[in-house]
Amino acid sequence: MAINSRAKGAGAEREFAGLVQDWCGVRLIRNLEQTRSGGHDLIVHPDESGAVADAFRLLAIECKRYQTATDAQIQKWWAQAVTQADQAGLMPVLGYRANRSAWRVVVPISLVNSSMTQTQQIEYTAALSVAAFCHIITNSR
Repeated sequence: MAINSRAKGAGAEREFAGLVQDWCGVRLIRNLEQTRSGGHDLIVHPDESGAVADAFRLLAIECKRYQTATDAQIQKWWAQAVTQADQAGLMPVLGYRANRSAWRVVVPISLVNSSMTQTQQIEYTAALSVAAFCHIITNSR
């Protein structure tokens, strides 16, 4: 991965983490293991406690920041998020933002409605705003 690409990815992770902190009050930090082992991008800061922090600890959050975000790219990113979440035994979450666009958060539909099928196929996901995603996480306790 090129240095500029790595820096852009790190910036995207910090930007997304800042939005989550603004909406939920939970600090997410970059997962430094991701570089070594290919894991997910963000984890809960070890000093965070409480039900909302615990809810975020169940998630494997992958962040993407690209010029465009086509359906094909989103499907590829989702597959990566699912693989990483499976390896960690967590639920996949994909946060992405294209240039001049707002962040979108892709989650399994079962996170939105627990009575729905628990599958990680892209066809059974919901794309949410960061505000809606945070509302679901903070009210799922």
